[in-house]
Order: sequence, then C-alpha cells, then structure tokens
Amino acid sequence: METPFFPDASRHHALETLRHLCGFGDLALLLTGDVGAGKSRLLAELVRSESSRLDFHRVSAAALTSTQALSRALLGIAHKGLNPGEGARDAIYGFFRWSEIKARKGQRMVLLIDDADRAPAELLRLLFSAFEAADRSATAVPVFSGSGRLIEMLGLSGDGAGVHQIHLRPLTKEEVAAYLEPRVHRAGGSAKDLLSPGKLSQLHSLSQGSFSRLKRVTPAVWLDMVSTENGAKRTFSVPINLRWPALALVMLAGSWWLVSQQYDDSVAREQAEPEPEVIRKSVTIGPGNPDIDPVDTGAGLSEPAAEPELPLTDEPDKPVPEPEPEPEPEPEPEPEPEPEPEPEPEP
Repeated sequence: METPFFPDASRHHALETLRHLCGFGDLALLLTGDVGAGKSRLLAELVRSESSRLDFHRVSAAALTSTQALSRALLGIAHKGLNPGEGARDAIYGFFRWSEIKARKGQRMVLLIDDADRAPAELLRLLFSAFEAADRSATAVPVFSGSGRLIEMLGLSGDGAGVHQIHLRPLTKEEVAAYLEPRVHRAGGSAKDLLSPGKLSQLHSLSQGSFSRLKRVTPAVWLDMVSTENGAKRTFSVPINLRWPALALVMLAGSWWLVSQQYDDSVAREQAEPEPEVIRKSVTIGPGNPDIDPVDTGAGLSEPAAEPELPLTDEPDKPVPEPEPEPEPEPEPEPEPEPEPEPEPEP
C-alpha cells in the first residue's frame, strides 16, 4: 500500500515545492494536514529522491523534550560538544551558524521534525528563532510537520512571515479510486469488482479521505465484512469457510453453559440445607470470677468410669450333656498264699 507514491491530490505539487525550498529557499517550512493525510509518506519520498543533493537529519521525539536534549541532539549532528561556558540555548544558535558552512561547500542541511505539534511550543519557537538569527539562505532548513496548530504554537502573526505552509487536504472519491487502482493491478485483482461504485462509496465514507483509515478499512470492505446499510458502523459476517467451526464453537459454548447451570443448582441446594451449629460454652475459673463455685473433681477422679453395658440377647437353651459313667476299677489279683514250711525230720 505504500508504493508507488501517489502524485494526485496535490501531493506531487507539494513534493516539488519541498524540493525547491529545501535547496534554495530562505523560509522555514510547515507541512500540515489531518492525521493520516500522508505527511510522513511525503517526507519519506522527499528523502528518497533528494538524499544525494541535500543532507537530511531527523530530530527525534526524545530530543524535543527539553532545551538540553535538543542541544545535545543538534551538537551530535555537528559532531561537536558544548564549549566551556556555553549554554544549551547558545549551542542551538551556534548549530544553525555552523550549518552555513556545509551549504557553502555544496550540500545544504535539512532538519525534519515530524509530529512537531506534540512537542512543547517553547522548543519550536527556539528552533525557529535560531533559524531566523542565522543566514536563512544558507543555514539548515527546519521542516515542521503536524496539524494546523503549528502556526499558533510557533507564535506567528497572521501573514506567516518567515514560513511557508504546505497543507495536505483529504482525498476525494475519485482520488481514492486513483490511489487503489495501481495497487489492485499490482496484486492481480479485478479493479472492476473491487472498485465498483458501491464499494468505492463505502471506502470513501469509511476512510473520510485519510490514507491511514483507507489502509485499515479496505481489506474489510473487499472481503464483504462491512455492512452496506450503515457505513459509520462496521458489522462483520462470517465467511462460508468458517461457518462450521463457528457452529462447533457455539455448540461447545452451549454445553458449557448447561453444565455450569447444573453445577450452580447443585451448589444452591447444598447451601439451602445448613448443618446444625455446634454450641460451645467456656467456663472461666479464676480469682476474677468469685461467683462461680469451684468444681469438685475429687469424686469424679475416684470413681472408675462405668463400663458400658452390653445388650442382653436371648439365646436358646442348650441341652445339658449327661455325665459319662466312670469306668469300674479292675479287681486287683489276690496274693498267692505262701507255702508252709515243711517240718524238719526228727533225729
């Protein structure tokens, strides 16, 4: 979308004016326009086409925070430091006087200050006054880029003496078509379909003639993702190849919602039946509570704890077994009688 450079809508005339005044002019340059009007793109084209003839230097946003930061940035371009006893303001004035030498050697210096309307007004006035104090036909040319507030911030009078303003206006419908047509052909698209009257009207109304807005809304309009009924509000439709995944996501979200509802109902039922609270009482014993009788713990300690009684169960009567008869003792054998001694024979 950045290339090729768009020469219509007075952009080519603005570029030629910058080329001439940066090389031979004696005026500070103001490049103004709304946000997205193409100011930065125009400065980039100026650097690309004139870098062999002019010495371009961009002043960063960090250098536009204080006088000391601005002086350090300018002295860094000149590859020199502060002289002893030299202040930051003197260094800025000295930089513009030093830049006259480069112009006499055949290469004029140009300071590009993009988004200058975001910097403090006193710093912009300091730069402009340092430019006017030097030889304006040879010193570095400051190019301030920003909104129309720059004239008030620089403290210029109604005639704008010492400056030349270049204003970039928004694009018309025909200029939007002229800007997009070479890009469509370069991408291999059909200009008849992509730049039809309906789409072209929609692109112009949504972009409001701004390059940056046009780059954002063009893909959505070409993919039919913008509602044609209301150009101010953008509503998106689901492409055909994404309908089945979208349907699956919807079903997954519905099942998740159903499970979460069932879970919430079960939690609500559990919370509806609170458990009975256990009441705990504490008794404080001490000299500060004389009304409480001491607890006699002697009896409680001397008596054994009663054993829990076991429940009695009725058991059926079992028959008592009859005693077995004792065995009769065997009779002992009678002792044999001893034989009587035979009488001895008489002599």
